[in-house]
Amino acid sequence: MRKNGRPAIYGLLIINLLLIFWGWWAGSHGLFASDLAGILLAFGRLSGLLAVFGVLLEFVLIGRPLWLEKVFGFDRLAHYHHWNGFFSLFFIVLHPLLLGFSYAMDNQLTFWQQMADFFQHYTFVDSATIAFFIFVIVVGISFYLIRKKLKYELWLAVHWLVYLAVLLAFGHQLKLGGDLLSNKLFAGYWLALYLFVLINLLFFRFMRPFWNYYRFACKVDRIERETPDTVSVYIRGKELEKMGLQAGQFLSLRFLCRGFWLQAHPFSVSRLPEHDLFRITVKNLGDYTAKIPQLKAGTKVMIEGPFGTFTAPRTGKHKYLFIAGGVGITPILPLIKETAAGNDVVLLYGCRNLHDIIFYDELEEMKKKQPFGLHIVLSNDQSTRHEKGRIDEEKLKRLVPDAVSREVYLCGPPAMIKTLLKTLADRGLPAGQIHYEKFSF
Repeated sequence: MRKNGRPAIYGLLIINLLLIFWGWWAGSHGLFASDLAGILLAFGRLSGLLAVFGVLLEFVLIGRPLWLEKVFGFDRLAHYHHWNGFFSLFFIVLHPLLLGFSYAMDNQLTFWQQMADFFQHYTFVDSATIAFFIFVIVVGISFYLIRKKLKYELWLAVHWLVYLAVLLAFGHQLKLGGDLLSNKLFAGYWLALYLFVLINLLFFRFMRPFWNYYRFACKVDRIERETPDTVSVYIRGKELEKMGLQAGQFLSLRFLCRGFWLQAHPFSVSRLPEHDLFRITVKNLGDYTAKIPQLKAGTKVMIEGPFGTFTAPRTGKHKYLFIAGGVGITPILPLIKETAAGNDVVLLYGCRNLHDIIFYDELEEMKKKQPFGLHIVLSNDQSTRHEKGRIDEEKLKRLVPDAVSREVYLCGPPAMIKTLLKTLADRGLPAGQIHYEKFSF
């Protein structure tokens, strides 16, 4: 992953947090000289500001702006998005609790009487309450979906509710936010923050895909079956070299036909553009991917990306070890094509049986043109000459004894990656030499 840009982005995050604390302190520091109700009010205001900042940060993370994705990679952004959701929810819940207790003390009411008073006498509290419950439901259901691994379509539909929640809560902040009302400079910064997030979201999530659609004019060219449960989709376009796609990266594709156009899904590119044609390879992993073989030639395709930092250095001589599991070979195949010339390259490729090997003939043909080490490991097939079992510590020691001196690239099921990361770390491989991409949707 490219780490050069991380200090600047971390710095930008810290600056925004400092500005939020400055605006809050400028408007609320006097409350600390009063009673407990004033102190609770001050922290209630702060929790509201941090809650909104967390939600806006969620939009930046899911918007996948290239300036951010190229530095951290899709996997890490998804990880940050997940945990930032809980951070945001904490302050979303804390905000009304602190304000409710603060005002109840001042007005000599119970907490619930004060809540009723908010609804009767304060504008935008009703819309803010709806937004509150939407946020709680979205985070709660998202956690449930992750744990239960329910359908991607349901996850997507739930997340669209967040857009509504932000709109409902916006007026509440401007009309009732004490720190914003008392400080025009801080209010201007707050609006600029919203504008920054909106521009990034509109450009990278909506405008750029439409621009790519007209610029590259991509259509499904043909579909070829690779294994009983895996197909390759060949996509033709124009001026595809200007896409900037690198070996190991993936694209988010939306097929514009019935049953597909409502959803965009990420797919690794298994062949880089050649003669205005590139290829993705898809395994049947669920309802959506099961329908991929039904795509017709000529179906138009909308593209987001390219995404991913699962790429190899373009200069210098290196020693590489590529480890793929099942359909995880898709981003690794173009990486091998790119690195095999002039480098020491070894591939360990794990599959269940001989029929599950994707690109077997293509790998053998690549070896003839540019030799590299190829070891196929079959976990459920004892009848072939290939390695038996799983890719484990014993096979690493025997087949790649110099693994600690190599750049290692992993792509496959999460369980495989988790096991191999521990194995490689135990063998003394520095974390900076390990690059991985989890193949899971």
